[in-house]
Amino acid sequence: MSLCARCKGNLLCGRIKCPLLEKFRFLTPFSDVEGQIEKPTPPSVFVGRIGYPKVYVGPLLTMSPYPEPELSDSPWLWEGSIESVIKIRSSLLRGMKRVDVQGEDRYLLDLREAAASTDYVSLETEVMKVIKRPVFDDVMQPMGVSARIENLRITENPKIPQRVEKVHYDDLKAVNALKHLFDRGFNTYYLQRIFSVGMLGEMNKRRLVPTRWSITAVHDILGEELKKEISDFNSVNEYLLFSFEHFGNHFEVIFSPGNFSFELIEIWTKKSFWNPESTWVGYDREDVTKKKGYSTLGGGYYAARLPVLEYMAEIRRKSAVTVIREINPEYYAPLGVWVVEEGVRKALAEPQVFDSFDAALFHASLSIKTRREKWINKLKSGYQASLVEFT
Repeated sequence: MSLCARCKGNLLCGRIKCPLLEKFRFLTPFSDVEGQIEKPTPPSVFVGRIGYPKVYVGPLLTMSPYPEPELSDSPWLWEGSIESVIKIRSSLLRGMKRVDVQGEDRYLLDLREAAASTDYVSLETEVMKVIKRPVFDDVMQPMGVSARIENLRITENPKIPQRVEKVHYDDLKAVNALKHLFDRGFNTYYLQRIFSVGMLGEMNKRRLVPTRWSITAVHDILGEELKKEISDFNSVNEYLLFSFEHFGNHFEVIFSPGNFSFELIEIWTKKSFWNPESTWVGYDREDVTKKKGYSTLGGGYYAARLPVLEYMAEIRRKSAVTVIREINPEYYAPLGVWVVEEGVRKALAEPQVFDSFDAALFHASLSIKTRREKWINKLKSGYQASLVEFT
């Protein structure tokens, strides 16, 4: 079993730095960036996790001359090559100032307004020192270099939706606030942003949430809430197969008649980013009850689960779902779990219909490059385990 495929940069190997991520240090920092600057934010804010509860927090500032700053924080619009995504995201300067996660000052108030805006916001700040090279991570989107900043100021009025302002000033639990806004059309990326900067939840419990944690937390919270919503629906009555591929990630999604269950098979092929030496296959599953513990497959598990639950809520049918994600060598840099979320979501556009699970699985296997026996045994063992669990 590949430690790298399970670890995904979390240093389970005991090293100080991940040797796979270190190869991206070739990206050069911005030149002549120190001093007073005024730049747009997509809008976006990054909250770090190192040193929690005192963490580095700041805006992501668009340094390149892109005509639409919002593009740099809109994964659903990204197409083409990995290089194009890296180019867009490496144009962002990550501002950093150390604060307490429960702090309240002008700096954090301005950041919250910037994060809640639905349009880009111009910020004025003073860059003290460029301190780090670009950031690549399995959960988060790539980011450009980091820099210490001071004296942040918004130079134009942010566009904050009234619904968001109302939820912010109401004393709602974070779960209820997230579901309320999600049901009214706010996407997960926006919700992750305002959740991360501490805009949601009961007043006396609000705090900053590291960006990496907020991404998975929002996926998990919304997924568990949608599971409750679809539990009383009738089942689908056909076997549906959906397929999609982008950025070296291939997805096969099978909907089967029955009560809700979700299982993900993750295949990191030889020479793919987290598994350069051999093919690794991982597996995890759940039923309609609340999932216990954190998935062994990491944040990608929750990112894959949410779109299938969205689809069930939309068609008002429940289903047993199998997702197969095969990651090929073309995926040579980690871009974040949005690749999974958008990949599964786009796969669900148009189904093929089959009369049995085996027929759908066989058709799916024709598009998977990994030899069938390498991953089908994971699926079979998981299926047998589920029979024992619910017998």
